[in-house]
Parts: sequence; C-alpha cells; structure tokens
Amino acid sequence: MLNEAEFESELIRYLETVGNTKQWEYRPDIKTTEQLWQNFREILERNNQEALRGHPLTDGEFAQVQREICDLKTPYDAGRFLYGFNGRSTVSVMRDEAHDAEAQSMILTIFKQDEVGAGNTTYQIVNQIRREHVQAGMQDRRFDTTLLINGLPIIHIEEKADRHDAYEGLNQIHQYIDEGLFGDIYSTTQILIGMTPHDTRYMANTDARSFNTDFAFHWQTESENKTVWEWKAFCDKMLSIPMVHYMATKYMILDGARDHKQLMVMRPYQVYATRRVIERLRAHEFGMDPLEVGYVWHTTGSGKTVSSFKTAWLASRLPNVDKVVFLVDRRALTSQTYDNYAAYDPDTDDDNNGGVISDTRNTGDLRRRLRSSRTENNIIVTSIQKMGRLAKKMDSAIDDRNVVFIVDEAHRSTNGKLLPLIKQRFPRSAWVGYTGTPVFDKDLTHKAFGDLIHAYTIREAIADKNVLGFQVDFEHTLSEDEIKEKLLPDLLRIKNPTLTDPEIEMRIASMTGEEVDSLVDSGIYDCNEQHVQAVVEDVISHWNSRSVNGKYSAIFTTHVGAGKPSAPMALMYFDAFQRANAKLMEQGKQPLNIAVTFSMDTSNSDMQFSKNAGLKEAIRIYNAAFGTQFGADTVEEYFNDVTDRLSGKAEGPKLDVVIVIDQLLTGFDSKIVNTLYVDRVLSGANLIQAYSRTNRVYDMQTKPFGHIVNYRWPLMSKRLMDAALKVYANPDSALVQGTLDGENQNEEDRGLDGVLTIPFNERVEQTCKIVDTLRDLTDDFTQIPPIEAQQEHAAELLHDYNNEIAALKQYTGYDPSHPERLLNQLRLSDDNHEWLLTSLRYGLQRIAVDYADSYIDTSDLNFEAEHVADVKVNYDYIEELLAKLLNQVHDHEPEADKTFDDLQHAIDRLPDRHHAEQIMRTAQDAMDGNLDAQHYPVEPSDVGGIVRTHMENSRRHAILKFREDWGLVDIITATKLINTMLDRHVIGKDDLDMDESLSTLLNAAVKDRFYQTDAKKTDVRKLSPIRYKRELRQALREFADQVIADYS
Repeated sequence: MLNEAEFESELIRYLETVGNTKQWEYRPDIKTTEQLWQNFREILERNNQEALRGHPLTDGEFAQVQREICDLKTPYDAGRFLYGFNGRSTVSVMRDEAHDAEAQSMILTIFKQDEVGAGNTTYQIVNQIRREHVQAGMQDRRFDTTLLINGLPIIHIEEKADRHDAYEGLNQIHQYIDEGLFGDIYSTTQILIGMTPHDTRYMANTDARSFNTDFAFHWQTESENKTVWEWKAFCDKMLSIPMVHYMATKYMILDGARDHKQLMVMRPYQVYATRRVIERLRAHEFGMDPLEVGYVWHTTGSGKTVSSFKTAWLASRLPNVDKVVFLVDRRALTSQTYDNYAAYDPDTDDDNNGGVISDTRNTGDLRRRLRSSRTENNIIVTSIQKMGRLAKKMDSAIDDRNVVFIVDEAHRSTNGKLLPLIKQRFPRSAWVGYTGTPVFDKDLTHKAFGDLIHAYTIREAIADKNVLGFQVDFEHTLSEDEIKEKLLPDLLRIKNPTLTDPEIEMRIASMTGEEVDSLVDSGIYDCNEQHVQAVVEDVISHWNSRSVNGKYSAIFTTHVGAGKPSAPMALMYFDAFQRANAKLMEQGKQPLNIAVTFSMDTSNSDMQFSKNAGLKEAIRIYNAAFGTQFGADTVEEYFNDVTDRLSGKAEGPKLDVVIVIDQLLTGFDSKIVNTLYVDRVLSGANLIQAYSRTNRVYDMQTKPFGHIVNYRWPLMSKRLMDAALKVYANPDSALVQGTLDGENQNEEDRGLDGVLTIPFNERVEQTCKIVDTLRDLTDDFTQIPPIEAQQEHAAELLHDYNNEIAALKQYTGYDPSHPERLLNQLRLSDDNHEWLLTSLRYGLQRIAVDYADSYIDTSDLNFEAEHVADVKVNYDYIEELLAKLLNQVHDHEPEADKTFDDLQHAIDRLPDRHHAEQIMRTAQDAMDGNLDAQHYPVEPSDVGGIVRTHMENSRRHAILKFREDWGLVDIITATKLINTMLDRHVIGKDDLDMDESLSTLLNAAVKDRFYQTDAKKTDVRKLSPIRYKRELRQALREFADQVIADYS
C-alpha cells in the first residue's frame, strides 16, 4: 500500500507519459511561489517574442502582469480572465522605456483556448509548492500537485493514501482557500481534485463560503456512464492532453448570474453529449443531410439546460454554421430565463453587451436577426411559438443560411404542426433536441429529432448524486368506511340501476383496492370540501418536518377531471389555507406564506368572473404579505415574482407553498423546493417532470430526497408512478417504441431500485445498525474510543447517524409530537442520542485539533446536530459547576480536574455554541491560572458577570497583543481606532473602513515607521511600508472576525 508521498510520485510519473505518449513536463526544481512566477515569466516572454521586439520584460513591466493576476478576486473573475476575448487571454503592459520613438503599451498573449497540445501551449507539473501564510496565526503550507498550462496553475490536486477518501483531499483544499492561499498566482486555478488510489472527485474552484463537496463529481465511462474509480483510469480519461485542456477551457461554464457569479465545470455525461452533438454538426451537410441530427436524453435536474446552451455556444463557432437558434417553449421563456441563458455567455459583460446571445421582441426583430450576417449576437433565444408565427408569415424559405436549431425541453415540441412548418421554412437547418422525458409514445421524439445521441437517466443521476431520489407517500383522505358504505353504493346504483342492495354489498365486499380506485371517479375528489380540508390539515400538521422547520418550500398541484376548469379547485385550496393560517395565528404559531397562480380567464365563460375575482383576491393577499403592488394588469409580473420568491432569488420573506394547475411543473428549477403535493392524476413524462421539481441537490443533510405526497387514488397513483419510473430509469426505453404502460418492457423491475428512497421502517433498521456499532465503540455511550482507528470510524459513523436522523425526521412516519417513539425504535434514550451529538462529537473534535497526526476527518464532524426532542439544558447546573470550579482552583483543591470534566460534558449540550465556548474559555483560563474572580467564594449567581468581565478583559488583552505584534503600541490613537472598528464589525463583512478608521490607522502606522523597531514579530519588522500596510489591513480583517467570534 502506497503512502501519500509515494502515491504522489507515482501520479507525477504516470502523468508524464499518460497514454504512452509524452505529455506533462515535471519541474522538480520549482518549489516556491517566487519560482512559479519566474517560470510563468519565462513562458510569457517566449510566447510573445514578436510583441516584445527583442526586449525582455523589466521587473516593473512584469509587476504589471502580476498585479492583473493578483487582482483576480474570485474563481469567476479568473475564468473570465483566462477566456479573455473570443478565447484569447491577454494582458496590456505599459513599457517602462521607449524602445522606439516613445513609450508604448503592448498586448501580451497569456493563453489561447484553441491552441491545444501544440503551438505555444506548455503543460507542466509541479509539486510540494511552499505557500507562505497570508493570515495572521496561520502556518505555511505545502501544496501537493499542481498542473500548469503556460505557467499558470489551472488544476490543483490533493492526494490521500488508501484508507482515506477523495473528500478529504477536497476538504484540505477548502481549508487552504479559507486561509487565503489560493490568491496571487494560484488565483487562476479552475479545477480542484481530491484523489486517492481508488477514489477521485473533481469540482470547479470556488470561494470558501460556497465550497460544497455535494458538487464534486466522479468521472464516468462514455459508453455506460459507469463510475471511474481507479486513479490511472481517471488520469487517462480526464488529465491526458488534449482532454485536460478542453476540461479547463471549453467545458468550463462561466455563470454570470447577477445574484451569484460562479465557475462551473461540466460533468462527464454533459461533456460526452456535447462532444457528440458538435461532432455531428461539424460533419452535417446542410441542405443535403436529413434535418434531424438527433436528441439528447438527460434526466430533469441533471444540468440539461447548461449543456444545451454550451452546445449552442460551441456550435455558433463552427465554420459551417451561420446562426444558432435556441428554441424554448413560451411557458418556460421568461425574462428571467433569458437572463439565465445570457449569464452563461463568456463574451458578454454584466449588461449583456458584446455577447453572442440575443433576445427577440417580436417576429420582425426575429426575422432581422436571422437575416443578419453580423458575427455578434449569433445565438438567438426565442420561443417555438414565436418562431412558428414567423414561419407562417414568411413568403419564402431562408435557404442561404446554415441554421442550427437547439430545442430545449424538446418533449413539448414533438406533437403539433409548428415544428414541421419551421423545418419547411429552413431547408438548410440542423435540429437537435434536449429533453429529460422523451415522448416514446408513437415514436414522437425520434421522428421529430432523429436518433438518440446520448442518454443519462434518472437512475444514473441519482446513483451519481447529481439529483436526489424520491420519497413518495400515498395518503388516504376519504375513509374506507365512507367509500364503501356511501360513495361506492351511490356510484354502483348510477352505473347499474338494476342492482339490488344485497348485490351491491356483495360486489363491494369482493372488490380489490385497484378495482375500488378504478370505480371512484374524479368527481369524488373534485371540489369536495371534506377532501380539501383533509389535505390542508395534512400539509399543515407535517409542515415543520417536511419543510425542515420552514427551510424549504413546496409546490401544490391540483387538477379536476371531465374537462372541467381547475381554477375553482385551486382557489378552494387557497381559501382553505387562509382559514388554516387564521387558526395558526390564533394559536400563536407562524402562518404559511401561500400563493396561487394560473392565467387570467378571457374565455367569456360562466366561470370567468369568479375565477378572475379569486385570482385578484389572491394577488391582494400576496401584496400584503410581501409588500408588492401587482394587479390584474400585471399578472405576468406577479407570476415572475412568485417564481423568483420560490427560487429564493427575491428579497424579503420566503414563499412556503405555491398552488398551481400546470405551471411550474416542468422547466422550473429551485434548489429550495423539496416537496410536491399532488391532488390530481399524473402519469408518464408528466409525472417525471413534476416529481423532478423537488430533486435538485442542495444540502444532503437537510434535503436527502425529493418528497412527493399524493392525495388521490393511492393504488392507481402508485401503479402509474411505477410504470413511469420503469420507463425513464431505463436507457433501453429509447430503443422500444410504444406506450408508457411498460407492456413492451423487459419486466425485471430495473427501473425502481435506487430511484425511490427506502421506506421508513427500512431506514430505521439501517440506522439501528449504525447505533449498535457506535454503542460498541463507545462502551455503551460512555467513553470516547481510545484507539485512533476506532476514533476515525466513530467520526464517520456519527456523520452518517446524524444524516440518517435528518432523513427520518422528514418521513410522514415520524411523529414530531412524539419524538421519543423514534428513539425507542432506534433502541436509544434521549440521553444516549444527545451524548452522541455532543460529548462524542466535541470530544473527537478536540482530539483532531490537539493531535496533528490524528486520522479523524474533521469534516465528518462539521454538521448541524439533528436533535430529536427539544434539547433540555440545565443552566443552573452549569452555573453551579463553574462556581464550584472557580472556588476549587482558588483553594488548590485536586477535585478541580473532575469538576472541569463534568462542566465540559454539561456544556457540550448547550445549543448556543458561542456561549458554550465563552464559558469553556473562562473555565480553561481559570485552570491555567489566568483568571481571578476577585471575590470568593464565588456564588452561582456571580457566574454570568464573571464570564462577561473575563471576555471583556480577554478582548483588551487580545487588542494589546495585536498592537505589540504589529508595532502599534506607540500609535496613540490605535486602541480607539481598533475598538471603533470592532464595535461595528460584522463577521465576514468588509466594513472596517466605513468612516476611514482603517485608513487613518494604516497611515499613522507607517508615518514614522515605528513598526520597524517596535513590532514583536520579526517578519513584520522587515516589511516595506507598502507591504506592511497591505498585510496589516488583511491581519486586521482576520483579527476583527476572530475577536467578534470569541469575545462578543
């Protein structure tokens, strides 16, 4: 078994000749940041000899290049910099001296995305780069392995030996990012990799706050979407040239969304699909080949829109393509949708100027853009309905343009006259469809777009944790007695008037559940006040557990049968929720924020007035709840606000439940929607689309699955669900044309395993196994394991246990009013459960901190504890223990050690960890002889004041030490300025210079250069004034965060 250093050496040797060809060049001579800069400088000069005209860069000129790179504040900024303009990254440099007639600026090329494996592109490996700390109190680090392209770090790898997993490598990178070590030359890093011999995951670079290993991916094989586990196979498939170059360039996504700019990297199945589509388009003979190029089947929620847009963007750069039209159904194309597409365009600025994306206001504008020969704005985003209207108006076909049509949500466009008409008007076109639910019935998707190009099914996506599985409940709202004694007899009498009462009773007694379901028609549920009331009561009673105490939102869909309008039913639910909210407020509980949305009625039907009046009233209530001012003339704006609020994008209060008929059930994405309430019949593609509104990955602990709750025809609804899942979880479905009832499928139940989460009772048993192992490791929940391997195992199990509890609490089978029942099922007491989440957890954390070589992965312990019952903390007991401890320390009693341990265990149960740490810091300082309570004996009632006073004194001492370290003792105003900044500081905010206090302190600190003689830190005394100010500014920001966290 290789240790970590040996594994790193093996990796480097393999990368040098991956694929049995000369690939990466290893540079063992580069070990410091300065040497990295020098290497980059040499490559930059070599690649820009013509621009330099024989005059190498001076130090001052290269400093200009360094400044541009060091000023890249985020990975997104770095991605924009590396992309440059049209794939060419450049930097402008003003020459220090006039080599010709006068001083001049020059443009130096850093990187060309299209120069792959040849030309001026240089591929190098470095390892064990020494990174000096940039934050006060942090240590220097050594980075494992970095892959350089043209001298700049592009991919960083942290290796771990066997017995570890890839997440540990990524978590180590997270720590380095948090310590500010991915700045300066490392700011250009695009991809992060955690690697062990048998597990490798990659993710896009990000900032410390957004770092989430839920978005770290395995690589996969192209033919079967199978996970690549072995490190050499990963290197072969992703880190070999040219693939690694493509991954770091054209397969990166620059998401310029205004609310959160981020860097994204494509997943393997997205890469494979995109590559196949582009290959087909490159070979396409426009005007000669069939128009149908093919379709991509990627399950809903797997990033289909991102990859379809990337395909459109790459297609627009093909030499045989004049225009790309990105077609979207009008129900999905809103202004927000267009903004999302534009955000992916690397050529655009924040106002979408200069990009390749263009919107169309009307058919005239659409016609002009299609006819235009301009190279910018050559991707047109429009709706298929608008394109259809244009096709109807056109006098002749557009046969002088090679147009690629990329159709998103292609399942919506397969059945109708618009697609064939548009194809007639564009004889020199190529059509590619993207869908999460192909229409297999009557072979519609295949006929519209051609053969399947690539498939990635819902089962594969769930297995890869790219989307969540489903927990599906089938609730009964009508009692069996009511159905069999009242509803069924009445229905049978209507359908069979000749039946006698005894015959009806006999027939009902012999009916199976499915026969009952098939006989009960929609009218039993539609506008049934009793049914509606039962549904709303179920939603309200389980709201906290299903929504995780309001953290997540829900969509509620209802639809009536027999061709009747569904809006009255939606409004009936809205009214029922308003009545339920009134009761909640009477009980002093938080009401739910409810909205309802459907289109205004313009049919002049008998229902028009009441339907529109109901929607107006719903909008009025919405305005009152959210401070908006929508009306009957701004229903579209109201709908957009609802979708923004349901997505968590809008400011202000959160929207809890949105009642819909058909809107939002396809094409709508929100990571904070975790539940779908279904009061209707769903089947086939519509079922998959609707269910998939809930399964976006967000936080695996609090959102372990998408939750579906059905309220009609339990047995029939389950049968329809099973049939749909079997089809859409099986990639072979694309080879079988027919209905969605599964009649033509190979009945091996291959579609349901892994798609539906395990039932409640099975999850309880699964959790019991974890509990039993923890019981053994901890001597019946009394001792932290003494052996390192056991400690590591306990930390992993504790993480799993907490996640299992979080999941169990969201099942309908969990009763939040009787949490002790769950603990009984797990064979635990409340004390056992709390001991695991407090004493064991914090004890393992302390071991990991105290022993640098501990095997414990602290990321396993960084979770929000899932308490089953309300945590009961005896604050009086804690105050008594601290008072007792202070008195024992003062009197030098040996029992102080035991009292300290008792206090530690009691404090571990405090839910307010900030307060807990302050109490523990006070106790520890007392044990170390650094606290004097002044008045003895200490009474429990004195403890609060002692802790507060000690925190104030500790803050003063911390400020004094900081001033001494940085040579600020003789700056008369330093203490006042620092306190002013600290008093208003909010952790994580850049607020220290709001009234120029920080600038005043920095200027005073360098005025007489006292720090060069007074600073206690030797390295501080050596700093130049400019660098001193820069580092003091950074140190103050970190110090302010620390003081507020520790002493406020």
